[in-house]
Amino acid sequence: MVLAIAFLAACKKDESNKATISSNITAPVMSSPAANTAIVVTATDTTQLLKVQWGSANYGVSAVLSYFVQIGTSGSNFAKRTTLGTTSNVDTLSLTYGALNNAVMAGLGLPANAVSAIEMRVGSALSGKDTVYSATTKLNVTTYKELAPAKLYVPGDYQGWNPAAAATLPSVTTFTYEGYVYISNTNQFKFTSAPDFNHINFGDAGGGKLTTNGNADGVKVAAPGYYKLNVDIKNLTYSAALINTFGVIGTATPHAWDSSTPMTYDPIKKTWSVTVALVPGALKFRANDAWDINYGPADVNALSGNLIQTDNAITIVTGGNYTVTIDMNQSTQNKYLYTVVKN
Repeated sequence: MVLAIAFLAACKKDESNKATISSNITAPVMSSPAANTAIVVTATDTTQLLKVQWGSANYGVSAVLSYFVQIGTSGSNFAKRTTLGTTSNVDTLSLTYGALNNAVMAGLGLPANAVSAIEMRVGSALSGKDTVYSATTKLNVTTYKELAPAKLYVPGDYQGWNPAAAATLPSVTTFTYEGYVYISNTNQFKFTSAPDFNHINFGDAGGGKLTTNGNADGVKVAAPGYYKLNVDIKNLTYSAALINTFGVIGTATPHAWDSSTPMTYDPIKKTWSVTVALVPGALKFRANDAWDINYGPADVNALSGNLIQTDNAITIVTGGNYTVTIDMNQSTQNKYLYTVVKN
C-alpha cells in the first residue's frame, strides 16, 4: 500500500510539471513571396505554383505547431480575409495560381480581369491557441476570368488546324453559338474561344457533350458536308445538323408550298443560290426540304436583307426570272443574308 501511494504521488508530480509556453512567443517570419511581388494570372498558367515560405515560430516548447496562410484586402487589417491553406510543422505552403485567383475574386470579392492590391500573412498556433502572425506582405494580383467570347472558332483537320483562318460561330445568347460550316472530311475538329489554342478548347466528351480538357479528342461528323452547328458553352453541349440542301419555297416558287426548289452551294463564295422563275407571291427558305430549319426576312417587303427564323415570307410583287442567293456564313455583320435579284 505504501508503495502504491508513492507511485501515484510520483505520477501527479509529473503531470503538474508540464513545460510552460514562453511568455515571449516568436512569430513566423515570411520570406517568400517578396513584398510587392506582381502576380499575373492568365488562362495558360493557372496550374503554375506559388510557394509561400516562412521561418518557424518559437513557442519555447517542443510541440507540433499548425500554420495557416491568409490574404486580405489591402489596408483592411484583414477585416475581410480568406485562408489559402494550412499545414503542420512545415514551413512552406504551395498553391496554384488558379487557387489564388479564385481566393482573390470569390474569397475577397475583388474584381475579375483587374489588378488588385492584397496583403498576405502567416499565422501559427499551438493546439488551436496562442495564435501569432507574421508581418504583412503586400502583393499585387492581376486576376483572370474567361469571359464568354463573342464568337467561337472551328479549327480542324478539314482546314489544317489553323484557328486564325477557321470558320466562326457568332453568339446567339451569352453562352450559345450558331453557324454554318462546310466540313470537307470526317476527321476531328474543335471549338475554341480565341483564334489560337492558348485559351479554352472544347473537345469531345461523348454523346453530344463537350469538355474543356485541352488534351481531349476533337468532335467528328458522320459524313463530309455542310453543317449547322450549335454550341452551348455553359452546359457544354453541341449539335451538328447535316444540310443536304437549302431551297426556296412559297407561292412565288414553282412548287408553291408543296416542296422546295433546291439551291446550289458554292464552296468558294460560301453561298447558296438558284436561278428560278418566280410569280407574285411569298418566298421563304428552308433546309432539307423540311420545316425544322427555315428562315424568312426581317422585312417582308425587302428583296435583300437579314434572314431570321420567322413565319414571315418575302413578298414577290413582279413575276420573272430571278437569281436568289443566301449567305449563311455570317461574314457580314454576323447575320444571315439574302438577295433576290431580277435578271
